[in-house]
Amino acid sequence: MTGKVTDSALPTRAPHATRLLPGMTMVLESLLDDIARAREKIWISTYIYRNDLMGHRFADAFADAARRGVDVRLLYDALGSHTTPAPFFEDMRARGIRARAYRPLGTVIRGGALFPREHSRIVVIDGAGYVGGAAWADEWLPRDQGGDGWHEVCSRVMGPCVADMERAFECRWMLANEADGRSFDYWTGGVYDDVEFITDAPRPPAVIYERHIERVRAARRRVWMENAYFCPPRGLERELMDAARRGIDVKIIVPRHSDLPAIRNASLARYRSWLESGIQIYEFLPSMLHSKFAVIDDDWATVGTFNVNPTSLRWVSEANLIVKQPAFVRDAALLFERDLERSEAVCLNNLPRLGPLARLRNALWSMSLDLLEPRYAGVRWPGALPEHERDGGLLRALGV
Repeated sequence: MTGKVTDSALPTRAPHATRLLPGMTMVLESLLDDIARAREKIWISTYIYRNDLMGHRFADAFADAARRGVDVRLLYDALGSHTTPAPFFEDMRARGIRARAYRPLGTVIRGGALFPREHSRIVVIDGAGYVGGAAWADEWLPRDQGGDGWHEVCSRVMGPCVADMERAFECRWMLANEADGRSFDYWTGGVYDDVEFITDAPRPPAVIYERHIERVRAARRRVWMENAYFCPPRGLERELMDAARRGIDVKIIVPRHSDLPAIRNASLARYRSWLESGIQIYEFLPSMLHSKFAVIDDDWATVGTFNVNPTSLRWVSEANLIVKQPAFVRDAALLFERDLERSEAVCLNNLPRLGPLARLRNALWSMSLDLLEPRYAGVRWPGALPEHERDGGLLRALGV
């Protein structure tokens, strides 16, 4: 469980400057502006980094910063970035960029543990922090810049929680060659009134998952989720269905065309039960939707990497920023409404017409996700995280 940090290590309460970045054009502009101005550090963790247009563009920007004396570190997941040739990262190192693979093949073989993988995206550029689903590959590059134009949402934050993001990054950096797959949870808990930063590893307590359940259960008016790979663990699924039955406006936006058809097929097997419970489902049409954010009532929004399905709990480390500032929540709700306008509603009378083999395939994918669920994810959730765990900090096992 998450351990407390000492009073001297706790940041002071202070408001944060937060900004929603609704689309890759804004994400790229903000990142590149901050990188160009950076004077101290540029630290990036990512699941995917490729040697394509996007990867080369940022490698050049990182190298320019390194020449100015900026501490540039890139932590990339060896599995997620496996198609990128080693000489590309060697060239980055030769240009002053401290590129490090997270749990490469040699480490995995030595310890016999393929997981966890580093799926979280944590970016710290001097005093600014970023959390969101964007990665460094041409899928995320806008179409007018030569990419695939995936729809993405990220968040930028300035304030004391950026120090927490730095600390989490440094620990992942330190554990990159951990043969036994040792990782950690980090949660700021109740330290700040207006934001929470969470990054957690695939083992209980699954703080991001539990915070979603806690907030859905307490919803008074609406639960709006936009998620690239939505097929929720059964515990969260029940809470969403219960919320819809008690009159909460539960809307879900998912991609019509997914780069992971297995997840879409599994969710198709559950569409009918979701719709019958009152959940409203919409499929995003213009491009692959890769965003992962949620808006609940008027005082809670989260943006991050959490894929709302059991693979996030079983295999990977995730990172989310929760924001309780009304202006940020309002911006997230407006974005959700804009995305609704570019989506098509799924209804009981327009469910996809599938043959017997396709229905069997979808049912098998749904059952496969059930088999992947950690035991704690499918049970009726007992209640809020214990009060003594809400002060934030790293696991005691790390000795920090």
